[in-house]
Amino acid sequence: MGVGRPMKYALLGVVVGTMFYALRCYRQDDVRELAHANSGAVSESCLLCHADMKGFSVGHSPEKIGCAACHLGDVSASTKVDAHRGMLLIPGNLSDAAKTCSTSGCHAGVDVRVKNSLMNTMSGVVGVDRYVFGETDSLDGFHDIKKLGKSAADTHLRNLCASCHLGQKKCETGPITELSRGGGCNACHLNYGKEARAEHVNYHESGKKRLPGLHPTLSLRVDNGHCFGCHSRSGRISTNYEGWHETQLKAEDVKGLKNHRLLEDGRVFTFVKEDVHHARGMDCIDCHGALDVMGSGIYKHQEQAVFADCRDCHRKSKPMTVSYEKLSEESKRIVRLRGISEKNKFVVARKSNMPLVNVFSNKDGKLVFRGKNSGKEYALTSPGAGCTQGGVHSAISCSSCHTSWAPQCISCHTSYDKNKERYDLLDRTYAMGAWMEKGGHFMADFPSLGVVEEGGRRVIKTFVPGMVMTLDQSEFLGQGKGVTHHRLFAPTSAHTIAAKGQGCKGCHNNPLALGYGRGKMTFSEKGEWKFTPLFSKWKHDGLPMDAWIGFLEGTGGDTTRSNARAFNLSEQRKILRVGSCLTCHREGSEVVKSMLVDFEKVLTRRKKPCL
Repeated sequence: MGVGRPMKYALLGVVVGTMFYALRCYRQDDVRELAHANSGAVSESCLLCHADMKGFSVGHSPEKIGCAACHLGDVSASTKVDAHRGMLLIPGNLSDAAKTCSTSGCHAGVDVRVKNSLMNTMSGVVGVDRYVFGETDSLDGFHDIKKLGKSAADTHLRNLCASCHLGQKKCETGPITELSRGGGCNACHLNYGKEARAEHVNYHESGKKRLPGLHPTLSLRVDNGHCFGCHSRSGRISTNYEGWHETQLKAEDVKGLKNHRLLEDGRVFTFVKEDVHHARGMDCIDCHGALDVMGSGIYKHQEQAVFADCRDCHRKSKPMTVSYEKLSEESKRIVRLRGISEKNKFVVARKSNMPLVNVFSNKDGKLVFRGKNSGKEYALTSPGAGCTQGGVHSAISCSSCHTSWAPQCISCHTSYDKNKERYDLLDRTYAMGAWMEKGGHFMADFPSLGVVEEGGRRVIKTFVPGMVMTLDQSEFLGQGKGVTHHRLFAPTSAHTIAAKGQGCKGCHNNPLALGYGRGKMTFSEKGEWKFTPLFSKWKHDGLPMDAWIGFLEGTGGDTTRSNARAFNLSEQRKILRVGSCLTCHREGSEVVKSMLVDFEKVLTRRKKPCL
C-alpha cells in the first residue's frame, strides 16, 4: 500500500532526525571510518563534508594523517560550528607549528629550528640598523625582529623591513606570490597548482558558498617563486639570480619596452645577465639545503648560517662520501621522497660537514649533481688553472672572480617625518610618524673586494656599498640625535655567477674592485699609478661617492661586519704590482701563466722596458 504525502514527509523527518541525533552523539574514539574506501582511512567527521576534496601530496593526504593533524578542530563534531571550533584555517604559521607541523609524529623539532633561524630572527638586519642609528656599539650581538621596541632604529625597521621574517603570520588563504611575506612552513612548502588556484578564485567569487574541490599541496617542491617575495628586497638575490636589476623607472616609463620587468609591488627591473646556474635550470634549493633554510643554530649574520660552498661541486680532489645508511633520518626521508637511489655515495659538504642529498657518486663512480625539483643530473666541472695553479689564489673566494655584477646604490638619504602616517609591518597597524628613504644612483657593476677573517684565515670576498648615506633623526620624538653621515660597505653574495671569471685585469687593474670607485686608473712610464675618479668627492669624508677607501691611502674602509675590512695599503700595493705587469703582458701569455707559479722569480727576468 502506498504512503500518503504527509506520512512520507513524517517518515523522512524521523530518518533525518535520527541521523542528526546519531551524528551529534559521536565521540572522538568511536567516529566511524569516513575517508576513502580504498585505504586505511582515518576516523574523522571532517570528511562528512569534505570527502570529495582532492589534490593532496602523498605525505599529507587524509588517508595517512587525517585533517585535524594540520587543521585541528573537533573531529567528533557533526555540525560546522562545532567541528570548526579551535580549527586553524591556515596551518603552518610558526605561532601554531608546535601543535601542527612539528608534533612528535610529524616533523618534530623543526619549529624550534626555524624560530631560531636567521630567516625568522633577522638578527643581522636588526643589529646593523641599530649600529648605524647609534643604538648599539657592537655589530656582533644577537637580535630578534619580533622583539623590536619603539626606538628610532626599531621604528625604521618596523616601517621598512619587518615583514620578511618567517614568523610573520599568513592570514589569508591563497598561493605564495611576489607580495608574500612570512607564513612559517607555508612560505616554502605551500603549492597551488593551476586547478587549485582556479578553485580558490571560484570559492571567493561565489561568496565562499562553493567549497574548493582541490586542496593545495604541502611538499618538498620549493621553487624560486617561494623565495622571491623576501629575497627580491635588500640584497635582491632572487632578482639578481634571474638577471634582473632594479631601476628607478616607473611602469609608464617602460610600457612596451623589452628587457624590462614590472613586479607586483610596482618596481621596475631591467635585464642585465642571469646567473649561470639559473641559465642551466637550477633552483635556489639545489644549492641551499635544509640546514641553510630551516636553520641549524643561532647566528648573528647571514653568511654564518649559509653552508653552500662552490667547492662542494667544483673540485679537483676526490670528495669524502658516505652511504645512505649513514645519513640522518631527515636526509633519508628526503632521499626517498625525491626518488634518489639509496645506492649512491653522498658527498660530505666542506662547511657543514653534513652529507648533501643531491651531490653524490653514482653506481658508475661518477660525481653527479641532481636538481631537486627537476631531477635533471649535471656533470660537474673542475676549477680552472687560474683558480688553483700555484696556490696564489687560495685565499680568494670563488665569487670574487666569478661574480659578473652586483646591485649597488650610493647617496641614500634617510629621514623621519613626524607628520606622515606609516604602516607598522610588525604590528600591522597604522601610526603617525614615518621613516622615508630616498635612493641615489642605482648601478649594476662589478663589486669591490675586501678581506674577511674566518677562523683565523684571511679570505677575499665581494662587497657592495651597503650604506653610503645621510641619516637625519632630528624629527624623531624630539631625541635630537641630529644628522649623521655613514660610509659602510657590506659583504655580499650577489648570485650572479658567470662560468668565466673576470680575468686578471678585472681585479688587479680595476679601481672599483680595489675599493677606489669608478674612474680611470693608469700606470705611467715613470712607474707610478694615477687615478681619476668618476664621481666627485663627498664633503663629509673627502672620498668619491662610490669609493670605499682612498686611492693608495689608509682612509675609509668601514664595514657592516667586525671581522671584515678593505684592503690595507700593503695589500693594495701588492695587487697593483701585479697589475703593472698586466698593462703590457697579455692575459694567457706564458709570462702571465708563470706569474701564477712564482711571481718573484718572474720579476728577476724583467727587461729594461719593465724597469
